[in-house]
Amino acid sequence: MALQQSTVGIALQVLGSFDQMLAISKEFFTGTHQRIPALSKFRFQKILRTVSTRNPDPDFAVLCLCILLVQQMPAEMNSIRSQLYVTVKNMISTLEMGHYLSLDLLHCRILITFYEMGHGRHTAAYLSVAACARMARVLGLHRKAWRNMSAGSDRLALEEEKRTWWAMAIMDRFICLCNGDALFVTDDPERIDPLPIEDLLWSEGSGSEELEHFIATPPTLDTPVNVTVGQMAREGQISHLVGRVVRHVFSPTLDPDFNREEGIQLERTLKAYLPLLAQEELRIGKYCAAFGMCNRFVSSSYLSVHSQSDNHSALFILYEFMLNHSNESAAGRQRILQSMEETSHGALMFSRASYLDRCENYPAEVLSPYLPYSLCQAAGIQYRLWKHTNDPKYKEHIETFKDIMGEFTRRWVVASESSTGSVCLCYPSTNAVTDEYLTIIKNFDQSWPFIAVPFQRGFLSTGKPVT
Repeated sequence: MALQQSTVGIALQVLGSFDQMLAISKEFFTGTHQRIPALSKFRFQKILRTVSTRNPDPDFAVLCLCILLVQQMPAEMNSIRSQLYVTVKNMISTLEMGHYLSLDLLHCRILITFYEMGHGRHTAAYLSVAACARMARVLGLHRKAWRNMSAGSDRLALEEEKRTWWAMAIMDRFICLCNGDALFVTDDPERIDPLPIEDLLWSEGSGSEELEHFIATPPTLDTPVNVTVGQMAREGQISHLVGRVVRHVFSPTLDPDFNREEGIQLERTLKAYLPLLAQEELRIGKYCAAFGMCNRFVSSSYLSVHSQSDNHSALFILYEFMLNHSNESAAGRQRILQSMEETSHGALMFSRASYLDRCENYPAEVLSPYLPYSLCQAAGIQYRLWKHTNDPKYKEHIETFKDIMGEFTRRWVVASESSTGSVCLCYPSTNAVTDEYLTIIKNFDQSWPFIAVPFQRGFLSTGKPVT
């Protein structure tokens, strides 16, 4: 009772009146929720309506605080507002110590991880996603009850659990990509695993009755690439491929022939998705996060400079692995370089059409935190091409990437430019450092850009310390 009273008391003090809580949640479900649509709007609002007559449970009160936190914009994250981040993390830990575990508390962990990922707290996000996975196992989500729903099952609840599991799996693979780590904390999905239903239906459906048919007949992981699915479902498919590539590169088998064949197949599959993701994003704005994750390997994931006389050979991470474990011909190397330029240029065209030419379609609240890393890497490739050829068009491309990244600085600290040495905004009194991608792009002239090696100075697979 003391735990509940103190937690709820702090939450209500921060959130203010019931009307304020209602406005905060409305902004969330029309904004940030579009990029991480796991929480059930129907269930949340049903519980929220009771708050006007009685105090909420502590896990729901903290969830409301997490919703407020994840909507913070970089301009708002001064030393005072950032205290909310510390407060919320402490409250979650307190509830966990009191064995007050629930789906709402798991949603708190997921939103915290999403917040940390978007605001450059790479190590914190790496640890937080593991905490999400452990709590999910305690709650039994790893058993995936949504695979075989009985006639009397609560399908709305099972869909929320399914979406919660996929949200963790997607972030897990992206975070491992950023840290160069092949150890995932969520199990690999199976070919027949159900994917989330269409996100608009999930967000706007008034209850399980309206969604019965869709929840009972969802797409699956092996749904063909030419079949249109929801944003979260597509992100699930792409994140599975991302996981395969992370393992392929950072934890390869001892069989070089198998590795070569697997690399070729992964490249072929990822390239098959790129045109679809770009077309769907430009048409209806669904797949930008999936495009960013996919593009990260096909157009912008290269390892360090390849030491040849031309001094510009930045290779795909997949190709780099193949080159290190087999004998590539001169023609093969040239194909890699040509593919590097073409796909990097494709990333430029896509992002310019989406975020500059049609920026009015992307209010800050719905910008994805998955894209800035990919855009920064693509800009690094353009820089290398410019230094090698001295062609001014590549310099113009870099300037365009700066403009596009500037759009993302409205929403995510990780995309921004720091004039104070990138001091962490979450703990302003410390010397913790984040990597901010606009700063990295603007400093290319001072430091030859790394492309595939994570910018955040921590590369777990090589045993380097994480900062």
